[in-house]
Amino acid sequence: MADIHGATFARAVSQARYRLVLDARAYPYFDLPGLNRSMASRLLAGLSCEYVQAPLDLRPPQDQAGRWQRRQAVRTVLMDKVGGGATYDSSSVIILVNRAAEIDVLDEALRGLAGDEDHVWHVQPHEAVTSVDGSQHSR
Repeated sequence: MADIHGATFARAVSQARYRLVLDARAYPYFDLPGLNRSMASRLLAGLSCEYVQAPLDLRPPQDQAGRWQRRQAVRTVLMDKVGGGATYDSSSVIILVNRAAEIDVLDEALRGLAGDEDHVWHVQPHEAVTSVDGSQHSR
């Protein structure tokens, strides 16, 4: 979220029609260029998607024990917010993080959840969605 333009965020959320926006940031904010908190709230309400804050520590771990702790924290939050009785599939969940480095930590933690072929997670950074100028980016 720190490196995204508000219009790109709005386009990504609008085009994909996510049913759940899981905000993993400890201090959520939407004061981005072209976006603010009230605009983001109206956008999410208009799309009838649920917004849930579930802070996760996604700083890069220093050692294997840290990796396991991150993996367990991600597993706990996702089972509680996504898997535990909720009816979301992996294509309908967007997870908001602060910085690009946290995407890699999240991706690694989600790979640790593999094993159930019906619930495979694919992590895409915002660069993989259509940008403000309409061009396509990939990572």
